[in-house]
Amino acid sequence: MRISNLIFAIIALAFLSGCAMKTKILDAGGVSMKHYHLKKGAQLKEIGEVTGEFCADTGNDKGEIGLMDEAINDAQSRSGADFITNATFYSTGKCVMLEGTGHKILSKK
Repeated sequence: MRISNLIFAIIALAFLSGCAMKTKILDAGGVSMKHYHLKKGAQLKEIGEVTGEFCADTGNDKGEIGLMDEAINDAQSRSGADFITNATFYSTGKCVMLEGTGHKILSKK
C-alpha cells in the first residue's frame, strides 16, 4: 500500500509541475504599446528590469485577446517605461509573462 501511495504522489507531482511550467514563447529586440517607433535622433535611458503579466479570463476568452500586447501594456504601466528591450515572453498556463529592460525616452532640450 505504501509503494502505491508513493507512486501516486510522484505522478501527481509530475502532472502539477507540468501545468505550472514556464515555457519561453519568443524573444524580441524591442517592444512598446505606447510608441510605434523611436523617432530619429531620440535617445533612450535605461530604467532597469521590468516585468508584466496578463492572464486570460477563461469564461470570456474567445481567442481574440492579445495576451502579449496586454503583458507589454502591464509592464509599461507598472514601470513607466516607453520601450522595453531584450523582451522575453513566457507562457505559464493561461498567462503570458514578459521580462525585459525598461527604457524612457529622453526629452530634447
